[in-house]
Amino acid sequence: MDGNGSLPVAGAAATVPAMNLMGVDDERDTHRTTVDGTVIAYRTTGTGPPVLLLHGWPQTGTAWRKVVPLIADRHTVVVPDLPGFGASSRPADGYRKTEVADRLHALMTRLGHPRYDVAGHDVGGQVCYPLAARRPAAVRSVALVEAGVPGLGDSLAAANPLTGGSWHFGFNMVPDLPELLITGRERDYLRAILLRDSIGLAVPGAIDDGVLDHYADALAAPGGIRGAMGHYRALPDDIADNRELAARGRVTAPVLLVGAREGVGLGWRDTVDEAFEQVSTREIAGCGHYLPEERPAELAALLLAHWSAVAA
Repeated sequence: MDGNGSLPVAGAAATVPAMNLMGVDDERDTHRTTVDGTVIAYRTTGTGPPVLLLHGWPQTGTAWRKVVPLIADRHTVVVPDLPGFGASSRPADGYRKTEVADRLHALMTRLGHPRYDVAGHDVGGQVCYPLAARRPAAVRSVALVEAGVPGLGDSLAAANPLTGGSWHFGFNMVPDLPELLITGRERDYLRAILLRDSIGLAVPGAIDDGVLDHYADALAAPGGIRGAMGHYRALPDDIADNRELAARGRVTAPVLLVGAREGVGLGWRDTVDEAFEQVSTREIAGCGHYLPEERPAELAALLLAHWSAVAA
């Protein structure tokens, strides 16, 4: 690690064993339970203090397939499909991050984990803040992976292409248009997202054809596009909720912010500082936005160190 808290990485992505998180219809790997009227699909494995891993957009819990084997010997790992994705329900509404956080907390409680650590990538990271802010007795620590807190700091710049933000924020929020234009072209759309010149994959082979097919199939399932876009269409409510929560004071749970040198990096640091009292940062080089799949070994090492430090 260099003096800036970066992990220089050279060569191809690390080769690690993969947990079978792709068998969404395999009852040996996946469970489904109804929480407040929403079906949540999840996988769990490992032993030790519980951790909740939340995937990003436009993925499923499969995004953590390379990280899980590296931490499961020290932690009980719970990996859900967020509502709207994978084998979970795709309701017409309910994508406000406070609502998603409540359902995931209920899932952890049902599984016998009243206190746990949580890590979230991208949209999954957006769920972490309201979860920690509203459930301080439950969330021991937070890790935000290429994620920030919408509505705080300079976060709105991410949604404005004129200020260097990404075009897909506005597109995904438009009612009905994504459903019209993407249906039947789900795989092409995902390739365009994943292989963007900015904030895309720096290690293209990290998401191979089989995994891409899995993500495309999930998006193409009935209600899949609506569910995926629901997380973006909830952003106005999320912004209002986050500002209200921040006005009550910063969250005391320690947070680790992990950025990717060729992704967002630490660009959302100001939003996290406004939301949390104790913030530490790390940046991984040779990696794009999809860090759990591009640099799983480096990310797993950072998460384990973070959780150990919190426990100590």
